[in-house]
Parts: sequence; C-alpha cells; structure tokens
Amino acid sequence: MPLIELLPATPADADLLATLHADSWRHAYAGLIPAPYLETHAPAERLATWRARMHDGAEAPLEATLLRVNGAPAGFSCLMPLAEPGYGIYLDNLHVVQAFQGHGYGKTLMAHCAARVASQWPGKPLFLYVLDGNHQARDFYRRLGGVESDSFNDPFPGTDLMVAVRRVTWDDVDALVSRLAPGP
Repeated sequence: MPLIELLPATPADADLLATLHADSWRHAYAGLIPAPYLETHAPAERLATWRARMHDGAEAPLEATLLRVNGAPAGFSCLMPLAEPGYGIYLDNLHVVQAFQGHGYGKTLMAHCAARVASQWPGKPLFLYVLDGNHQARDFYRRLGGVESDSFNDPFPGTDLMVAVRRVTWDDVDALVSRLAPGP
C-alpha cells in the first residue's frame, strides 16, 4: 500500500508547484492550447505566478496542498476562498502528475478540498473552471456530481488567448464529501 500524504504547501514549494502545474498543462491541454506556449512560455509564467502567490501573498488567501505518494510529488490542489465569492469557494487547481493518474489520487485531492470547504466554509458551494475540450477532466467532475454551466469564453492565464470553459459547481459540498468517503 503506497504512503499517501496531503501536506500544506509552503513558500519553499513555489517552484515545485510551478513545475507540477506547467507539466500538467502540457499533458492535459495538448491540442487545446498552442504547443509553443505550453512548451516555452507556460513554465516561466507558472513559476512567476506561484512565486507571487507563495512568497508575496498574491491572490491571497489561498490553500495549496501537495499530494505525495511514497515521498514523490504526485499532484496538488489550490483553494481560493475569496476569488469569486458569488459562486462559492474556488478550486483553482486540481492536478495529478500523469504517471500517477488512474490510481484514485484525483479523488483523494478532491475529497481533501471538499472536506476543507465543508469544515471551513460550511454551506458554501465549491466550484472550478474546466476547459471545454478537456473531456477527461469534465468526465471526472461529472462522475463526482459536478454541474456544468454552459460553455463561455475566458482568457487563458498568461496569454491573450480566449478559450471555451465551463464552470463546474457542487452546491451541496456535504454530499460531495459523502460521495468521496472511502467505502467500508
């Protein structure tokens, strides 16, 4: 049985978060976002973003969590409770490293985020944005009971590119927590 750890990210983890984020984008957004951006610009843009968030308090408050499996970085999540309060608590990031996908670690991160929202912001919905063409993620969120909005265009971070996205919402976070609870 692998050792699974969910650890609060610290400023010392900024560079690791950026690397995980850019790598995840390269894999998940291939064919959806121009390859030159993903290969050349995204790593530096994500590094600047995560250093600003973790060192300078940009976009605060936020709760970033690292997922480690047997000590190896396997993914991360980031909750931003004040980003768009009219929609609820924003799950800005939920990424699992490609080599660790298919083992339930996305559910592990999602369960952690849902539990945090239920305990820290009871009664508030949880929401995120997903690229319309990211069918793997959309299917994952649908299986977890997420309700999608209609597609709309939104700027992709660090670019002047507009992309089709959907907002996915869980109005009843307690039900999500129950859905993600380990079985007997």
